[in-house]
Amino acid sequence: MNITARQQGFTLLELLIVCFLISISLALSIPSLRNTLLTDNLAAGSRKVISLVKTGRAKAITTQEAYIILYDSAERKLWYQKVGDEETPNDRSIITLPSGIRIEQIKQANGKAKHDPAKDGIWISKQGYMDTTGIQLTDKANNRITLLISPFLPNIQVTEGAISFK
Repeated sequence: MNITARQQGFTLLELLIVCFLISISLALSIPSLRNTLLTDNLAAGSRKVISLVKTGRAKAITTQEAYIILYDSAERKLWYQKVGDEETPNDRSIITLPSGIRIEQIKQANGKAKHDPAKDGIWISKQGYMDTTGIQLTDKANNRITLLISPFLPNIQVTEGAISFK
């Protein structure tokens, strides 16, 4: 058999060079991607709030008792506790928002004039139901993320910017 033309395929040297170039480009790009993903305080704060709300709902369902989510704007802390419980909540039920992140407003769709959820808290029934609630988080650059809590759905919708209930 006479083989004059080069056969189809790549040599080992060509494959090694391509792998080397890919590894160099990944080594240069991954640290910047990692920093972007891990240091976004607004996203980290929203994940913490979502986790707290889901944990509070689960706790209300398992214990079959009503819970309330409270917010201290001075210390940027959020926690849940049983309704009527005056004891200090344990450390596992308290979150502190990342630096530069604050809750700008907490609005509920029912719009009761005398009820301010930022001061009075967000009520969770013993079945885990909550009023439709929007929690708006803001960072130092005035970027906003709104967390929309639905009464019957377990997932919390995250939207950029502010929302209004009308």
